[in-house]
Amino acid sequence: MAGLWSAGQAACAAGVGVRFGADSIAAVYDSQREILFDRPRYVVESGGDAFRVRITYDLPHRPGGARASGAHGVLVLTRDQSGGLQPLTHNLIDGLTGSARLRVADDPALSAMNLEPCGPHPWREELRGRSST
Repeated sequence: MAGLWSAGQAACAAGVGVRFGADSIAAVYDSQREILFDRPRYVVESGGDAFRVRITYDLPHRPGGARASGAHGVLVLTRDQSGGLQPLTHNLIDGLTGSARLRVADDPALSAMNLEPCGPHPWREELRGRSST
């Protein structure tokens, strides 16, 4: 999941997309960066063609709000047939019970995470010495 991931090749060419990092998942536009998810914890549940990653993140603390949110977010992404990423689920999980606290209708995080890698990527390249037939 290294490098820039975008909604399409035009966005890639413009330098617009999402970067998955150890300290954050951020939306980038040229030289600007906005954190979408802070301090994500990645767990790869399966690799290869069936790639699936569970990303757990803490909800942001808002000034004047509760000291702790009591919940955390869980985003699950899978590899699609074209070599991109697609969201499977996005939930807010209750910190005490572990139950899904909230599912958002028309969740913008789900629509923002339909991504393809910018530039060459192993998921899109044929293995050396193998034909595509």
